[in-house]
Amino acid sequence: MVRVTRALLVRAWRVAGFLLVVAAEIHLVVVLGDRFVPADHYSYFTIESNLFAALVLLAGAFRPVPAPVRGAAVLYLVTTGIVYAVLLRGVDVQTPEFANFALHSAMPLLVAVDWLADPPRTRLRGGHVLWWLVFPLAYVAYTLVRGSVVGWYPYPFLDPAQGGYGQVAAMSLFVACTIGVLAVVVAGVGNRMGSSSRVSEPR
Repeated sequence: MVRVTRALLVRAWRVAGFLLVVAAEIHLVVVLGDRFVPADHYSYFTIESNLFAALVLLAGAFRPVPAPVRGAAVLYLVTTGIVYAVLLRGVDVQTPEFANFALHSAMPLLVAVDWLADPPRTRLRGGHVLWWLVFPLAYVAYTLVRGSVVGWYPYPFLDPAQGGYGQVAAMSLFVACTIGVLAVVVAGVGNRMGSSSRVSEPR
């Protein structure tokens, strides 16, 4: 009989998260059919953050993953969930219902719970938080440049045709501030929970 340990539960949780993203991606491709455009699909922050988190979860199921890498996955997916809830709920993001729920709601919650249930063993520092912000900033730059070339933007609030570059700048600033605050929260919670976990461990 297999003994169910905390480590085994964490491993199962992480593998389940990975499989959820895989299932959502397959479902999305099948349902969209000819409407599926890979170059556009993989230009969504939602997709990029979910794929990154899925790989981090899979790796973490079998070996330790550095705390800054795990923290980045948590930050990007929690940002995805909040931005979707605040700015995109009710907007047609061309995602089938199951994939929409899995990628925008279930996965952000899953990685947040994973962060709390198995907090980092090493402290996160200000430098890690700053590095976490590089990808979102690079993503916005990529999206605006690519959008100006191909005439397509993944999100309405990044599309200058919807309200001009002033609105794009304002919304980008709002999202940047949100990510900045969340980054500090993710690091702070990780450090606090990790510290408590280390203290409670038997010596």
